[in-house]
Parts: sequence; structure tokens; C-alpha cells
Amino acid sequence: MIHGYAEANSTDDQARLREVAEPIDGPRIREVSETCARLKLHCVFGFAELGDDQKIYNSAAFIDDQGELRYVYRKVHCRPAESIEHEGLFTAGSEFHVTPINVGDHTFKLGTMICFDREIPETTRCLRALGAELVLCPLATDTNRFDQLPTDQADNELFTRARAAENEQFIVVVNHAKRFNGGSFIIGPAGEVIMQMDSGPGVEVVTLPLEIIAKRFHKNPLGWLGWGYRRSEVYDKYLNP
Repeated sequence: MIHGYAEANSTDDQARLREVAEPIDGPRIREVSETCARLKLHCVFGFAELGDDQKIYNSAAFIDDQGELRYVYRKVHCRPAESIEHEGLFTAGSEFHVTPINVGDHTFKLGTMICFDREIPETTRCLRALGAELVLCPLATDTNRFDQLPTDQADNELFTRARAAENEQFIVVVNHAKRFNGGSFIIGPAGEVIMQMDSGPGVEVVTLPLEIIAKRFHKNPLGWLGWGYRRSEVYDKYLNP
């Protein structure tokens, strides 16, 4: 994330966040766009967005390998420490985004969530409904090692494996390696752990078989873990009374 988080109840940090928040055509976003075009890279990155409404959003931009801004996702689920309705400065977003990406001979659909979003099942459900095969998740919190998970309770990493499996998606989680403890990781569409980095800064290049989503998972309208058995007409009366 370009700008970082403001600490709850920290006047100095909140003032700084207001100062550095920028619109989607701001100088830092333009710099990333130019870099993506020059290096032919796709990039998802977080930033503090100053909206046209002058509200501040915890956002993640996706820029493609031509330097084009495909979408800006505004974090939908904000904890009290970051929410403007409580101690923070961020206004919650209200939309999810998925866009097609061409890699070699394969076209796949990419979506984004941010940090706490992964703990809310509806996040990845909505992205799955939009056809997402790969979900990228910028993170800013401590992670657990998959080879040392606690046995007495569930944790965020277990939730992420469940989100990937129940929606048949790859999920890539990228975490801060200094302010927090790193541990960035990738989960496959069957909930399998593909890799996890250590606590230090670093770069990993991982080839993912994205084509298996269309060929093996989303090809079956019922899904292997219940996607096609959902009955929204039953849930609506309980979830949206």
C-alpha cells in the first residue's frame, strides 16, 4: 500500500493520511501506471484514495500491462479502527469488481479484496458470482504460518483456505513484511496451500495453472463444494428481511 494506514485515535497519523490521500489520477498512481506500461506488468496496489466526494477510501487499484487503470476497488468491510463511522477516516465502499485479463493463450478473470474483507464470506461469494478465478488481497495484519497453525481455534489463514475452496478460486494474499510479519501466501481452488513466504521482505515468482479453474472447477455448474446448490430465494428472507 502506497500510503499506509492511519492509527486509530492518532491525530498526527490521521492528519498525515488526509494530506497524502490522492485521487485516482494522482501522481503516485500515474507513476505506477507508467511503470506497468514500461515493464509490461499487471499490478494491484493499495492506496488512500481521495474521492470526488472528498471522502477517503481504503482502495486498491488494478493497472494492466498497458498502463491502463482497469478499476479501483474500495474496501467494503471496514473495522472500527479504520471506519469513519467509528475511530478511523475511511468510508466503506459498496461495489466489487472483476475484469478479464489475457495471459498467453488464456483469458481469466481477476478480482480484488482488501485485508478484513476475506473474513466476510459474502466478499468472495460476490467475486465468484462475477466470475473471478484469481483474487488478489493486499493485507496489513499479522499472519500465521500454515505449518504452525493453532489447533484450538480457527484463524484468518484457515478462513482464507475455506474462502478459496468454497468459491473455487486462487487467492493471493500479500502482506507487509516490516510493520507486520510478512508471511504472504497463495491458496489454490481446492483450499490447498501453494506457497508461503517468510517474515522478511522479498519477491517470489510463482506460475499458477489458472486454466484449471475454467476446465475443472467452474465448468461444473454445481461445483464441487456447493456453489451450484445455493438457494438465494430461501436465504433472502433471513439475510434481507
